[in-house]
Amino acid sequence: MALPSKKSRPISVNDIAFRYIISLGKNTPTKFKLNVTIQEATGVGKILKIQGLVTRDFWLDFPYEIKSSENYPKLTPKHISVFIQQAFKQGWEPSQKGPPFILNLNKTVNRLS
Repeated sequence: MALPSKKSRPISVNDIAFRYIISLGKNTPTKFKLNVTIQEATGVGKILKIQGLVTRDFWLDFPYEIKSSENYPKLTPKHISVFIQQAFKQGWEPSQKGPPFILNLNKTVNRLS
């Protein structure tokens, strides 16, 4: 089953087209867990699920302590590309069928660089 094109974003890594979706997982009052799902754009192969990413919601500090939204962590296409590269190194084969490949990072988004 392919990721829906309306809710997902395209990205190309190593000349392979992918689509990805970022969604919220189970949250705590101060931290939000992010889940990233990536699949080859054809929608045929094995899904890559990135788990263990945590961020802090910008709006929890509003209107206090907010100097700029730029100080809050964001997932960028560069991060997604790095996740895909890590999954390749750990054996993910996006064109093969099978159960989802899980990449558990256990990282805070602002420490990804």
